[in-house]
Order: sequence, then structure tokens, then C-alpha cells
Amino acid sequence: MRRQAATASAPPVEPVLELDDIQGIAVPGFFKPHQTLLGLRVPDRAGADADFKALVRALAVDVTDGRRTLDDRRSYRAERHKTQTRHRTGNDVVLVALAFSQRGLLRLTPGAAALDSDAFRLGMAARAKLLGDPADPHAEGHPSRWVVGGTGAELDALVVLAGDHRDTVTARADVVANAVNAQRIELAYREDGDVREDPERGHEHFGFDDGVSQPGIRGRASDAPDDFITSRRLAPSEVPASWLYGYPGQDLVWPGEFVLGYPATSPDPLLPGPPRSMVPTWTRNGSFLVYRRLRQDVGLFWRSMRELAASLAERPGFDGMTADTLAARLVGRWHSGAPVNRTPGGDVPALGNDRHANNYFTFDYDTPPVVHADGKPDPFPELMAKADPAGITCPWAAHIRKVNTRDAGSDMGGRNATYDRRLLRVGVSFGKSLADRFAHPKDDPEHGNRGLMFLAIQSSIEDQFEFLSARWINDDARPKAGGNDMLVGQNAAAPGGIRRCTLFGSGLQEETVAADRQWVIPTGGGYFFVPSLGALRDVLSR
Repeated sequence: MRRQAATASAPPVEPVLELDDIQGIAVPGFFKPHQTLLGLRVPDRAGADADFKALVRALAVDVTDGRRTLDDRRSYRAERHKTQTRHRTGNDVVLVALAFSQRGLLRLTPGAAALDSDAFRLGMAARAKLLGDPADPHAEGHPSRWVVGGTGAELDALVVLAGDHRDTVTARADVVANAVNAQRIELAYREDGDVREDPERGHEHFGFDDGVSQPGIRGRASDAPDDFITSRRLAPSEVPASWLYGYPGQDLVWPGEFVLGYPATSPDPLLPGPPRSMVPTWTRNGSFLVYRRLRQDVGLFWRSMRELAASLAERPGFDGMTADTLAARLVGRWHSGAPVNRTPGGDVPALGNDRHANNYFTFDYDTPPVVHADGKPDPFPELMAKADPAGITCPWAAHIRKVNTRDAGSDMGGRNATYDRRLLRVGVSFGKSLADRFAHPKDDPEHGNRGLMFLAIQSSIEDQFEFLSARWINDDARPKAGGNDMLVGQNAAAPGGIRRCTLFGSGLQEETVAADRQWVIPTGGGYFFVPSLGALRDVLSR
């Protein structure tokens, strides 16, 4: 396997994470099909800070730690393996997380002023221009028009509740809402998010399987040498692949990229780097959480795909171009999740549904075959990805290539430029599906109110979420020249307010597709800190 040279002569020794102290939304992450978000604001009245502290003290008792979350995840996997079904029947457990903005933390402790993050201190609304959000106050995506967390209406705290059943999550959210009201704290925001129903289960509203390329977290749950937080699915003899991946193609990232106090990434992905700053000291075992409410204009997206594909189909080298093919090229995956690098001619749902194959591919070199932990080879040997350094098969501006350069170099250097930029996504979709994906607004009973409750865990907002948004997604020349991320990129950040992507035809003909209307619109959010359970108990609620 041709990758960055590994200097380690043995598998990395991964640290034991303090899962009893880390919130489960951070490690291993909430991956439940139903969520409810509750946004809180502390009113400006006498005694409000004391009431807020009392509320935090009450809520902290029910916050779910990483160990319980990991146990729930493992139970799900055991059930799925036993029944051979893709989805769990579910249980009544509701996972709970509690996070705070800078404004909220300062209501609990003056030490919050020392957190080393300008982005967190200022908040998402103040950083919206950096993210590429529109500067026109009349535009839907301008912070003054956000549904939640806009200018002057920033949240102080965010409660995330997640579970297997909508009714149990709603019931638990009602209990939390009653506690908030009892302390006379303002419940400023409440919204449900749910994985879409079959046959679109696990697919976001544009129709693409979501979360396929989620990174794995290095680290162990106990002193046992093989008690890994992220399962290892490659044969031990597959070195260095078995040291680099959880599932095939799933990068194993040092935990310091997600939780403060642990080794972060070094120039060699097999060697730990120094932890990020932990100031104040109680931020250890804490993480930063980004919430971004993204409305998806499904009808506009698919009408644009149809029009652009029809125009391309009239040009040499693009015969037979369809809306689905063009969309797959711009995303980098087909609807099923199958990567275009492995199956450029069309979707192969069996590949897209196979976790051992749907994320196993590289860009700069031919992807070599590997043997899985059960001794079986890749189930699609005839569809191994070929080298694509110039972006002929998967455009350099395709969404999956913009946010994860994999084995390819970038404007930031070599392979490590991806490892220290990864996010752990823990959100779900919101809103009802659009029956006719080409529908105009007048035919949409939901009036376009659907999209993604984007939630992401990281240890640095600036170096991870904001870097990906401002430097790679919205830039037409980074990580390599080829255009903007047309899926989630923002027009306000693109030259002339037009997003573009360069595509290659069958005879290497070069064409550019462009869009001046927004398909994904930011409609709210905020920057939050997820403190450890110890910090909740001993610092923030005392």
C-alpha cells in the first residue's frame, strides 16, 4: 500500500480514555436515529445565574458518559450481528448531552474567559462571514434571519437528546423542558431530527447515504490491549492498513483531535502528537461542538442537476449525462454511498451498503486489495479504485474530496493534512421528505423546511470546522484547483457569487458547471463547549 511512510515498527500503543468522565456525544459519539435539540437562554434578571447553575446541577445527573454510550453501541452491533438485519429494533435508552456557549459558561464560572479559542469566544453568528454566509441582511442565510442562534439571540446552552424511538426521546425532552421552565430559564429553541424512513433510511434529503466516511477514534476503553473504542475490521497481517484503519478506509485518528487532554495528530498518523491546549485545566476531557442548522432546497438542487446535466449532455465527451450522474460526480458518491472512484459507470447498491467496501479507496494511487478480519477479501475485487490524482473520475471539487484528501497531498502538505482536520459528525436530518424531488415550492407542503441538523465534535473549531469551511469547501483553488464544493459551499464566498466545478469527459474534455443559487442554506447554529462530567459536577454547577 503506497501511503505516507510509517516509521512505527509495531502497532501504535493507544491511550486508555477516561470514558466515565467524557460525555458520550464526544466519545464514541451519539449515532441514534432520533434527536431533539433544546436551546436555552439565561434571562437578564436578578438570581438568574443561580437558577441556571441549579438547572445545570440537575441536568448533569442525567448526562450520558462515554462508557454507557459505548456499551449501547456494542449492544446494537451484537444485536445486528445476531439478527442479520441492518437496523436495530431499538431500546428505550435516551442519551443526553449538555453543552455551553461562551456566554453560557461565563454565567457559570469566570474561568471560561480563559478558553483558548477566538471562534468559541465570538460565536458562530459573529464568524458567519468567515464561513461564507451571505452579507446581505435580506438573504435567508444571514445571521439576522436565522431560526436559532442568530445575532443578538445566541444560545447559552444546548441539550442534545438521542434515542432509538421518537416517542421516548420526545418524552425525555418534555421532562427536560419542564425542568428548564421550573428554573425560569428561557427555552428559546426546540427541534426534532430524525433519520429518514425506509427506503431512504440513512440518506440525507438530497438522497445520498450520509456519514459513510466517518473517522474512527483511536484509544481504548480499558487496559485490555484490544479493547478498542473503534472496532478493527482488517486482518492483523494487513500492515500498515490494519494499523491505519478501523473499517477498511476508515481513518483512525488520535483522540486529541476530538477530546482535550489526549495525544493529537503528528506528521506520521501512526505516531501520537502533543495534546492541544487545556486552559483552564478543567477543560480536560472536554470537546468543542459545532451546531449548524442547514436547510436543504431539495427541489432546486434536483432541478439544477437536471438542467446542468442536459446542457452537458450536448457537449463532446458527456453523452448520456443525467441528473443522477452529475450529482454523484459533485458529491463523489452515488445515492447508495458507493464511491464513484470504485464504480464510475453507475451506482452499485450492494457496494454502497457494504461497510467493508464503501469507504475503501484512495485517490493518488491504485487501491490495493486487503483481507478482512474474518479472512475474507474485499467483496468487489473487480471494482477496486484506480489512481485518480488529476480528478478525472472524482473531481477535485467533489464534496468528499474537498473535506478529506485521503492519500493525496494538498495546499497544507502531505497525508497529515487530513488527519488533523477531521470532524466527528453526530447530527441527523430534520423535516419531512419531499415526495417529488423536482418539486417547485408551491407544490411542497413543508415549504422547504427540511435539511440537516449538522452537529460535529472537534478539539479546535478554528483548525477543523472553520478550516474546512473557509479554506477548502468555499475556496476554488484549495486543497487543489478545481472549483468550489458545490454541495455545501456558499455562493457569498465564491468568486462573483457563483460556485463552479471542473469536470472531465470521456475523452478528457474539460467543462465547468456553475450555479448562482444556493442549495444548502445556513439557518442557525452556534459554537459550544462540551465539558467533562467532572467539570459539570465540580466546577460549573457548584
